[in-house]
Amino acid sequence: MRLLRKNTQPMKYSLQDGRVPIYERDENGDIVYIEVDGQKIPVETGEYETGYSAPVDFMGNISMSGGEAEAKEFGMDIGDFDAVIVLEKDAIPITETSIIWHTSSVKYKDEQNTIVDAKSADYAVKRVSPSLNFTKVLLQRIVK
Repeated sequence: MRLLRKNTQPMKYSLQDGRVPIYERDENGDIVYIEVDGQKIPVETGEYETGYSAPVDFMGNISMSGGEAEAKEFGMDIGDFDAVIVLEKDAIPITETSIIWHTSSVKYKDEQNTIVDAKSADYAVKRVSPSLNFTKVLLQRIVK
């Protein structure tokens, strides 16, 4: 049995990708810049946060969690995750530190669209479980 294309939906994923600096912002939420030798340089606060790679499109079969109150998936209660994605095995290099966009659009924290805003994602990956033909991904909703 293979994953039917008609059961899949378009989504985006982003992999954890190092650390990115946090920039100082003004009262409107815009990044503060200083000019050095004619170039605008953003002012860093000296703190860092988790960075993510550029979002990548993929197709997967997503279903919202539900069922019996006692159901356990991979040793987790159904209350611990909000959705499940089924993918063909090794279709994407998703990990337990990845984030997923299902219905929301990707937002960025800078004007160059290089720093992904992880809070704009719909789900964080909670668990990845490969089997013989499929990979099952448990997701937890990101509260916005």
